[in-house]
Amino acid sequence: MQLNISTCYAMQIMLYLTRSKKTVSSAELSENLLISQRYIVHLAGKLRDGNLIGTKSGMNGGYNLGKLPSAISAYDVITLMEGDMSIPECVTIIPGCGEPCKNSNLLDTLNIMKEYLDTYLQTITFDKLADMNISGHISEILGLVIAHINEMKEKG
Repeated sequence: MQLNISTCYAMQIMLYLTRSKKTVSSAELSENLLISQRYIVHLAGKLRDGNLIGTKSGMNGGYNLGKLPSAISAYDVITLMEGDMSIPECVTIIPGCGEPCKNSNLLDTLNIMKEYLDTYLQTITFDKLADMNISGHISEILGLVIAHINEMKEKG
């Protein structure tokens, strides 16, 4: 799975807003997250349209969470930014053959893995992330997923 850099930035914005517990300007976000202010405004528009953040106009305006941090998950942000993340059937095409694989076991396995990942990402809420010592970079979130998978394997 390869996620866009915008998704990483959106996760960082959400985590910053969660930890700040106040309305934050695009300038403050830009300065602290080292993302251009113009790009912050662009990403915030998408997050606002997805009802994940709210905006406040005026002199002390900016962005704040649109819901409680416990009601916003990593899954919410990732699917908002990435769109449909279903496994395409063409993934089962054998290189050089150009025909869909007759064995659907690969596609079935990938879909089970995707369902598991989706379910787990829905449990990673921003109240939990705010309590962790992480920056919100997507690699850290995926690291949590891998750690969880390893725990599950150890339990059998």
